[in-house]
Amino acid sequence: MDGPSVSVIVPVYEEESAITSNVVALISKLEDLKFKRILSDYELLVFLSHERYRALSSYLTRNENIMFFERDKVNKIGSIFSRGIRLASSEYVGLLSPYNQVGLDVLEDILKALSNHDMVVAYIGNYFARPWHRIIASIANTILVNLLFNLNLKYYHLNFYRTVAVKKVKFTTDSHAAMIEAAVWMAKSGANVAQVPFEMVPHNFKSKSRAFEINNIADILKTYARLFRQIMILRKRIDL
Repeated sequence: MDGPSVSVIVPVYEEESAITSNVVALISKLEDLKFKRILSDYELLVFLSHERYRALSSYLTRNENIMFFERDKVNKIGSIFSRGIRLASSEYVGLLSPYNQVGLDVLEDILKALSNHDMVVAYIGNYFARPWHRIIASIANTILVNLLFNLNLKYYHLNFYRTVAVKKVKFTTDSHAAMIEAAVWMAKSGANVAQVPFEMVPHNFKSKSRAFEINNIADILKTYARLFRQIMILRKRIDL
C-alpha cells in the first residue's frame, strides 16, 4: 500500500542562488520515496522572488508537482506558512527550512510516522550544528511554549500536519509564532503526535532572519499571550 501524499512549503531566502539545485535535490528525494511506495504523491509550494523565478530552468517551471508564488508579496515566514497551508491539497502539509539546512533523509521517517499520526514533530538531533546563540534561543523558546501550554514537544518549527485538521487553525500573526499557533492548537486539541529527529546541515552564510528583531520578538510574545488566553483560559479547541 502506498504512503500518504504531502504538500511541502518551501520559502526561499539566502539560498536563492542555489534554488535550482536545492529543489532538484528535494524532488529527487520525493521521487525516490514514491518509488519505494512510502509516498503516494507530492506537491511543492515554493515562495521566491520574481527575479529568481525568471532565472529558473524550464525543468522546474514546467514541473506539474511544483507551484511557485512570488515571495515579495508574502514575505514574512508566518504569512508564507499560513498561506501554504491554505493552498495545500495533499493529505499532509509541512514547511521545510528556508535556509536549506534540513537533511532530506528525515522525510522518510516523517512520512512513515504520518501514516498513523495527525502531526509529526521533526526535532534537531544534532543541536551543535547551529550557532550557539540559536541553540540557546531555540531551547528557551521550546521550554517557554511547553511550560505555557503544558506540552512536551521537542521543536516547533519543522512539523507536518494532517491538512484538513490544520486548515482549521485561525492564524493571528505573520511572524515565526504562526508555526507555534499550528502546533499548539493541534496538540492541545488532541492530535496524535509522533516526534522524529533530523540532522541539521551546518551553514556558513550570514542569516538575514528576522527572528531576533525586536518587533518580531514583541509580536511573538503577544501571539503567545493571545494563544494562552484562547487555549488555557477559555479552553477552546479545534475539531480534528
